[in-house]
Amino acid sequence: MLHNHEIDMVVNIPKNLTSSELSNGYKIRRAAIDLNVPLITNSRLASAFIYAFCTTKLEDIDIKAWGEY
Repeated sequence: MLHNHEIDMVVNIPKNLTSSELSNGYKIRRAAIDLNVPLITNSRLASAFIYAFCTTKLEDIDIKAWGEY
């Protein structure tokens, strides 16, 4: 599915830091990076992203030039 560009973002958070758990999702994480698909591997970041995505309205987002930030 990643190779067919059917997925826009990957959230892959290991349950723990054991070598077997980290290697389980390696192919998914590697494919996401190789195919330029956004990848989140941190639960705190995933939570913040989901919150922002669900609470921000499209009309609240302003497009600005880099210099305006």
